Amino acid sequence: MYLPAGYSKSTNKYPVLYMHDGQNLFESQKTGLKGAGSPVKWNVDEALETLISKKLANPCIIVGIFNTAKRIEEYSPPTNSSWRGLLGNYSRFIVEELKPWIDSNYRTDPSPRTTGVMGSSMGGLASFYLQMWYPEVFGFAGVVSPSFWWGNEQVLSHMNEGNWKNVQLMYIDAGWRESDEMIVPARHVYTKLSSKLGDRLWYYEDRNGTHSEGSWQNRVFIPLLLFTGKEKPTFSSWTPIIDPPVIGINDRSAVTIEVSYENGLKRTFFPSLSSKDMSISKEYILGKAAGPATLTISTPWGTTSTNLTILARSRDDIIIHFKSSKALTMEVFLYVSNNIQTQTNWQISFLKTNEISLIEKRGTRYHFRVLDETGKPLERNGKPMELSVTFTRDRDYVLDF
Repeated sequence: MYLPAGYSKSTNKYPVLYMHDGQNLFESQKTGLKGAGSPVKWNVDEALETLISKKLANPCIIVGIFNTAKRIEEYSPPTNSSWRGLLGNYSRFIVEELKPWIDSNYRTDPSPRTTGVMGSSMGGLASFYLQMWYPEVFGFAGVVSPSFWWGNEQVLSHMNEGNWKNVQLMYIDAGWRESDEMIVPARHVYTKLSSKLGDRLWYYEDRNGTHSEGSWQNRVFIPLLLFTGKEKPTFSSWTPIIDPPVIGINDRSAVTIEVSYENGLKRTFFPSLSSKDMSISKEYILGKAAGPATLTISTPWGTTSTNLTILARSRDDIIIHFKSSKALTMEVFLYVSNNIQTQTNWQISFLKTNEISLIEKRGTRYHFRVLDETGKPLERNGKPMELSVTFTRDRDYVLDF
């Protein structure tokens, strides 16, 4: 647990933020569970204290709930597959046992307005469901790099179960340097949920974000500021982003707006698009004919036009650049091309260099297993560490294990 400075000398009641993967939160915290913790911490206490020192945020209590060897099951909702989702049990533990105990033993403000839940990856998925199931308990949810792909994006059908009128604020983010299996489902959830929550949904795509504790450490100030901030965010500027910036006929690019605020907050917004030279589908533009093209981007803060050049043909070859933070080997155990799956044990070694570029046809997919310097599979929570990469656009991956 993290208690605010001066807690023992005050009589104040404090907001409470419940966070999953508790042994990865604080710099001084040591994991007592083999394989359950990461050597990189969120440093969430330091991030909050920095905001408080700048007079941007109010103090709060943070409760870090350790994960267990059954982390995947306990953070996953029930699915139609044979996998047993234990999130219902884990949620009841927090709501019916842990929170009442915390409220009885610490000076807390137990109201939903001052109670939040937050986590990343499967913990992000769990946080989404906790607020959807218990909006009268959790007024705020921090859904960081969520595993919305779980159960073939089953979360989309479960959203009809939520009492969204009682949700006060939900924060969802994703990193561009995560796999498409992470960011594309996040966009699907945003599109469906924005009609239910409106301004009560805060969505952000981190252009440098990876699926790692180091990346979550860099942007954890955003959900902390949303939960504990003293003042309503004041708009500063907006920037259109086209990704990828170069397209050919029948290629598509996503168009987003990065909105900045005076207190450092950032938000991603999907604008209205129009063009006589390109096809428009939701947040995407599609190359229709070779040559110059003009795209009009409309937002609540203004309208701008940008000129593009559409290539004469689709780019079939995609370049993915990998950078590893330490010596390891990526073993490709499954290779998918033209919808044909091939079992393999091809290895990509980072033992002598920390950067490698791969070129594959669009749509090709690699399934990696991560090996250490001795060739032994690395594990997290007692399971082999794996990564799925689909060649859909040029991108960088930072392997931070």
